[in-house]
Amino acid sequence: MSDQFVLSGFEPPYSKELAAYNDIRPQLVEMVASIGGVAQSITIKHGKTYSSIWYDSVLAFRLKLRDAARYIEVPVESKGTVADIAPLDGQKDVSGGFWRVNLGEKPVSDCAIPLGRALQDAINRLPKSWDCCSRYMECSNAKRCVHPDPSLALGCGYRKILASGKIYYGENRNVD
Repeated sequence: MSDQFVLSGFEPPYSKELAAYNDIRPQLVEMVASIGGVAQSITIKHGKTYSSIWYDSVLAFRLKLRDAARYIEVPVESKGTVADIAPLDGQKDVSGGFWRVNLGEKPVSDCAIPLGRALQDAINRLPKSWDCCSRYMECSNAKRCVHPDPSLALGCGYRKILASGKIYYGENRNVD
């Protein structure tokens, strides 16, 4: 018999985090795909005190829904992506370079868009594999990377520059 079941009261400590992640995963996948990411690179890892959501090798956010604690943590450089989840008094800088947003009673599903932005930010923090390819002029004119292989394009350094709003070539050039 391959079916498994869990007796009530014996769920793993991360069960609420996993359920919340599975609930928002479709929106996360959609937001990642919108900037050329792939769903297979989004993973969840369960720790002793919280679960972490990663894109490839970059941490996007932490989710804690255990005991009385209900919060999300993002790397400090991504705090703007989750600013609208809770009032400022429900947010704080915590040790280790993370920004915590207390959820209170708010369902995680209400936070799917900000968490998707945190995931997009994680993609933009991926280390570059190469600077640019022969399509740099097409990319400049389109104001985004046009490489036909989205997963390969994520390693482009010029893609990150374009995402920041700087354009070095073509009809949209805005950097001298």
